[in-house]
Amino acid sequence: MTRYLILDGYNIIGALKRYSARTTGGFDESRETLINDALKAAGWTGRSVILVFDAARSPEAGRSELRAGGAVRVIYSAAGESADDEIERLVRSLGSSATVCSGDFALQRAALAGGAARSVPREFEALLDELPVVTRNPNTPFRARVADRLSPEVLHDLERLRREAEGRE
Repeated sequence: MTRYLILDGYNIIGALKRYSARTTGGFDESRETLINDALKAAGWTGRSVILVFDAARSPEAGRSELRAGGAVRVIYSAAGESADDEIERLVRSLGSSATVCSGDFALQRAALAGGAARSVPREFEALLDELPVVTRNPNTPFRARVADRLSPEVLHDLERLRREAEGRE
């Protein structure tokens, strides 16, 4: 079953310092930085990421594009609709396979009511901070390794146990 992470684009840009225009150099750059971070998150977690921007008053309204072979889908809301409307529609179709990341409490409640999980921008930032310096290519299928999640001490103890077991055989 495919798992989805739905990001409320401009809400996340407004909530996290890493996307402020002062940090990135401008509003368009903030949007591109978030898209690039979504690509990294998709590659690392193996989840499909859907990034929704409010484009109700934009010439890009209603446009959708795929990035990295479909690992990330960027959606601009249709004319006369908000990003929240689009996200709620996605939640209705994806249900429990989706997690909505937004700081908007009303949208979080709608996500929970639709069977989806919810997270806040700070949690997305924490995920990005956990990524290794060199992130995998999102086109490569994700393969979790237990060793990636264990502390060096536990890895050392497991290696010692493995060597002891080999010595008895």
